[in-house]
Amino acid sequence: MMEILKLEVGDRIVAFSTMRGNVSQLDAPNPYSGFNVCHYTGDDATHISQCRSELAKLTEVAVDRLLIPRQTHSVNVVIIGEEIPDLEEVDGMVTSRDDVALVVNTADCLPIVFNDSKHGIVGVAHGGWRGLYGGIIESTVTAMTVLGAELQEIRVAIGPCICGDCYEVDEDFARRFEERMGDCVIEVGEREKPHVDLRRAAVDCLGRIGIAKSKINVVEECSRCDERFFSARRMGVESGRIATVVKKVGKV
Repeated sequence: MMEILKLEVGDRIVAFSTMRGNVSQLDAPNPYSGFNVCHYTGDDATHISQCRSELAKLTEVAVDRLLIPRQTHSVNVVIIGEEIPDLEEVDGMVTSRDDVALVVNTADCLPIVFNDSKHGIVGVAHGGWRGLYGGIIESTVTAMTVLGAELQEIRVAIGPCICGDCYEVDEDFARRFEERMGDCVIEVGEREKPHVDLRRAAVDCLGRIGIAKSKINVVEECSRCDERFFSARRMGVESGRIATVVKKVGKV
C-alpha cells in the first residue's frame, strides 16, 4: 500500500512525496521494489503502471491526467493550460487546472512545490544542482506569474532530498556553486571533501526573488539517510524514484 509524506504548502492544494512503502527483506535488494512511477530509470512497465493507477486513485484524477515529465536536469518549465504540452526534457510545470496532478521524480535532488492559493496557481520543479545553478526556481516562479500568481502570495515546500551532511562534492564544484548560489558549503572539518547544502541554496535563491523564509517549509527527511525513500547515491541511478505530487483543489 502506498505511503506518503504530506507537504505543508498552504490551502486549496494536495501536495505530498511518496515513500517506498512496505518493502520486505526479500525484496529490499531490488532497487525498484516499493512504490515507483518513474518510467525512464529501468523499472518494469507493469510495475510502473500499477503504481500510477494507485496514484491516480489517491489524487482523484484519470491516469492520463498524471503529468509526469521526462526530466533532464534542465531549466525547462511548461505551463499546463487548455492543452497538455510535450513533457520531454521538462523539469518544471505550473497550472491553474484542477483536473491534473503534476508529478516530478527525484532520488536525492530537491522536489520543490509552489502554491499561490489566492490566485489558484500551483507548480512543481525538480531541483538538482544543475537545475538550481541554471535557474529552475526562477523559471518556475516566472511561469506562475505569467498565469497570474503574485510573489507575495506564493508558498513553497521542499520535499525529501539529500541533506548537506550526505552531499559530498569536490572542492572545485563547491567553490563554483557557492559563488553562484551563496553560502551553502558546509565546512570540511575532518572530512576529506566539502559538502554542499542544496536545501540552503534553494531557500536563499527563493529569498533573493522575494519569497520569505516564513513562507517556505523544508522537510527534515534525507533521502540518502532514510531508507524509506529511494536514493541514487545509496542505491545507484538505476533505481526507483520519489514522486512528489501537487494537485490544485477546487476553484478560486
